[in-house]
Amino acid sequence: MPTFTYEVKEQDGNVQRGRLEGESADAVARQLKSQGYFVVSIGPEGDARTGVAPRVERQVLAPVFYPVSSKHRALFFSSLRVLMSAGMGVSEAMRTLSLRTQSRILSQAAAEMAEAAIQGRPMSTVMGKYPAAFPQVALAVMEAGEESGLIEQTAERLARYFDRSFQLEQTYRWHTFYPKLLLVALILIPTVPHLVLGSLGGWLRIVLSRSLPILVAAGVLWYGWRFVARVPGLKRALDGIKLALPWFGSLSRRLSTARWARALSMLLSAGVPVHRSLVAAASASGNAAIEEALLREAEGVLQGKMVGEVLAASGQIPDMAIDMISTAERSGSIEDALEKVADYYESETDVGGKQTAVAVGLVFYLLVAIAIAAVVIQFWTGYFGQYSSFLNP
Repeated sequence: MPTFTYEVKEQDGNVQRGRLEGESADAVARQLKSQGYFVVSIGPEGDARTGVAPRVERQVLAPVFYPVSSKHRALFFSSLRVLMSAGMGVSEAMRTLSLRTQSRILSQAAAEMAEAAIQGRPMSTVMGKYPAAFPQVALAVMEAGEESGLIEQTAERLARYFDRSFQLEQTYRWHTFYPKLLLVALILIPTVPHLVLGSLGGWLRIVLSRSLPILVAAGVLWYGWRFVARVPGLKRALDGIKLALPWFGSLSRRLSTARWARALSMLLSAGVPVHRSLVAAASASGNAAIEEALLREAEGVLQGKMVGEVLAASGQIPDMAIDMISTAERSGSIEDALEKVADYYESETDVGGKQTAVAVGLVFYLLVAIAIAAVVIQFWTGYFGQYSSFLNP
């Protein structure tokens, strides 16, 4: 029979580790539970998933190169809610999701969650191992849901939260579509004479020589930024510079405030303690400078301060949002106020994003017009030069 390594807790909280033979992990878990132990983990002896390489892959490489999208997260938690409402247990639902989800990272996490459920461990212990799939805000909400036993309702909250995040991302992709299209035109239009007067192969070589360096530079910047986002000091410095920029800094602050307010509302409505909610929501803002300021002042609620006072002390949340939250805090409807703050700043960011897209689109449009004018002037200059040479040999 195979040998399994295990970690269990006794009733007095002492932790024991050991090895035990059994037909399966389920059989070993049942045997340990029958002896009065609380099972923390069970795995086949020498399981590769506990090695260094898998940990590096899911905790370092995956968040940079292939993080799970908000769309897949929303579908994952929505499917979990549907499966559990149909009567499935956590283990069976997670095993089903591990086979159906399109994200490889989520599939691995779901398979591990299924095993954890069999062993009596909460899902949140597994979620923390997959930062590319589950941000801190999701981990905090799930921990609260498991403590209260309302996992189905927690999955519904997370599905709504990530669905809203996906809609916001789609809005910005749409706003930036026209500038991207003009950028492509700016690269291709100057090469049209080579296509008309030359061969297709020559034109393709010219297009590749122009576009390949731009694509490589864009890829380096994109993944470089994601890597920098994993280095706290660099990310904090760059985000601070971003907030200081005219126009773009204000837009970035409003967007971060909307994300933070939406996350904090969800956390508080899920029953997460105020201090834990402030800590988790800070990371959801997406700006390391704002996150650091909020985390620095979050300890104030443990000393009896109001949430509004903590936010004012951080110096990073707009005054209007602080006023709304402080007023609602006294009336006991802070979750509703946070939702309104998120709606307001998302609306402002949407308008600002459209204005920015129009301005950037106009700049690219002018650049395309200049490029076309340069091509036309070059063509006619060469044409008249050849004509003049023909008349005056």
